Amino acid sequence: QLLLSKSFLLSYFLNLIFRKEDFRPGQLPILSRALQLKSVIGLLPTGGGKSLTYQLAAMLQPAVTLVVDPLKGLMKDQYDGLLKTGIDCISFINSDITKDYAEGQKREQALTGSQIQIMFLSPERLSIHRFREVLRSMRESDVYFAYGVIDEVHCVSEWGHDFRLAYLHLGRNLYNYVLPKEVEGEDNHISLFGLTATASFDVLADVERELSGNNSYSLEDDATVRYEN
Repeated sequence: QLLLSKSFLLSYFLNLIFRKEDFRPGQLPILSRALQLKSVIGLLPTGGGKSLTYQLAAMLQPAVTLVVDPLKGLMKDQYDGLLKTGIDCISFINSDITKDYAEGQKREQALTGSQIQIMFLSPERLSIHRFREVLRSMRESDVYFAYGVIDEVHCVSEWGHDFRLAYLHLGRNLYNYVLPKEVEGEDNHISLFGLTATASFDVLADVERELSGNNSYSLEDDATVRYEN
């Protein structure tokens, strides 16, 4: 009965914010784990509504969500899609934006000033020392993070070992610099929220190993939620 009640409430917000009537198969188990602020790696088929799971979770948390995208085009597509939905407390920073120093600073200040709820970045942005320190200092201003979303999380394994080493440092950077509100007696690491449509068991095992820093950080054994579950 409690599960049905939660499902009804989430469906209310799904309709209110995104104008969708019902969840697609596999979305609710991913959302349920994320809303408990537990790290999750969600597998849903292409067209199964992966992005909506993190977007709805982000809108229901009183904190900032960072979304790491592998491509600038994907970043812009998700940004534009949210704008069309009517969600405008969002922004993105990439190399195209930072060519204009003033615009890059403006977006960074909007983030640190708690004017942004969802910020899109590349993994390389989190490898910039100055930017990482800016993120870590936000806790001192009482601006906190809820989720570190890794969209197309299979890239951690499939690209990280080959030509984008920033992916191999992503888990460590998210845990160390993207800080949630500190709660005494609780795990004060960010909740990781990985999403992919296709990943083999070997790739998933490598993703979990890399994101958890060989179990140095909290990524529970049941963090992976598959479509068929």
